Amino acid sequence: MKDCNKSEEEDPFQPSAPISTGTLPRWARRHHHQHLPHHHHHTHTVEFDDNDASPSAPPLNLMDQVFGYESVSFDAVNVPPPEDPPPRSPGESGSPGPSGAGPSGDGEDAAAREAREAREAARGRWGTTLSEQEARTALLAHVKRHCCYGASAARNMAITALDHASALQYSLETFTERRETAWSFSPYLGEEVDGADNGPAPLPWQLEVHPSQPFTSEVKCQPVPHTSSVKQCHRCKGSGSTLCVDCHGKGWVHCISCHGNGYDTDASGYKERCFYCHSSIHGRGRQDCVKCSAKGKMTCPTCEGGGLLLCFIQLTVTWRVNVSEHIVDRMSVPEDLVRNVTGAIAFVEEGPRVLPIAHFPDETINMASAQLLRDHERDFSSQRILAQRHQVQVIPVTGATYKWKSSKGEFYVYGNEHKVYAPDYPQTCCCGCSIL
Repeated sequence: MKDCNKSEEEDPFQPSAPISTGTLPRWARRHHHQHLPHHHHHTHTVEFDDNDASPSAPPLNLMDQVFGYESVSFDAVNVPPPEDPPPRSPGESGSPGPSGAGPSGDGEDAAAREAREAREAARGRWGTTLSEQEARTALLAHVKRHCCYGASAARNMAITALDHASALQYSLETFTERRETAWSFSPYLGEEVDGADNGPAPLPWQLEVHPSQPFTSEVKCQPVPHTSSVKQCHRCKGSGSTLCVDCHGKGWVHCISCHGNGYDTDASGYKERCFYCHSSIHGRGRQDCVKCSAKGKMTCPTCEGGGLLLCFIQLTVTWRVNVSEHIVDRMSVPEDLVRNVTGAIAFVEEGPRVLPIAHFPDETINMASAQLLRDHERDFSSQRILAQRHQVQVIPVTGATYKWKSSKGEFYVYGNEHKVYAPDYPQTCCCGCSIL
């Protein structure tokens, strides 16, 4: 659109499209300085109403063509990483085994050590038991947290049997990196433009961007070097201003006190100038528009009054910790409760890639490990897997069978925190109490 400030004599070069290079021509630099906030000037406002449908971004066909980014739009698009070489198997020379280390000095290989450590964990940690008094103490603490539970049942019930078991929690964490590209823009305020003249743009996965720390979710955004250019603002058509939405560009609104007459009439019929609009610069019956200070136009919020936009391709890098788990529970404690307590760590491993657990005493854990690793490899194939970590946590669970008066039932004490699950506690005074 032609700039109303420039005549044909002043500006013989009239572009038919926004500036398409990173270097501003002489006319564009002059246009930009005319719209900087600290310059006092008068311009014609583009007939553009914010109530009308306005484009949310510059036309895509006016964006520069950048090699390697031909399909980029203003919507973020995931860029799959280059294919990584497959992880080496434990049998290859110098490759770490399942526990993150090679053969030990005594000749024991990684698989044998894993099996031995798992057996030791099973003997030393799964055998944790809870006494009757400890179970009763845990139940009393549980009852105190429920206002409608009676404590006499917990104090006086006969605990007839204790059954000790363990819940197993296998968890797999996969730390992934996802890269997305999209066109973006910001107000151009005269800064240096890193355009194609500075060299070819690097591809998304060639840029060095690193997370602040491993296994922490994070997002970083940065412009892709050598993709910047300056365009005319799509919202104000380069004028730097838009029509005020309150007065529609007039600079005034009808006075609501005198209904546009300019005078107020009292009960006796006496007329006097309206107090609210008598000082308006637009005449009687009109109030100066407060929103635009009676100017009829507003600074364009998209270009901040400059009339120009700096357009560039933005790289968004997202690091995420993806967690999957499998719980093996031999008791009747809900998985959601087991998930929120701690136990003893029987196995843990971390590395760029981890291999499935193969020698844990509980075969269910071995199967779950293999399945979840396959799922993560499939689900995150369009991202780069930076690291993995998995562990097996042994959570102690004690089931207590009790008798109180004519009632019989069970409650469970689980986790290092001695949490209690009592689904059929016999002494409650209302049916609306939570039993968890």
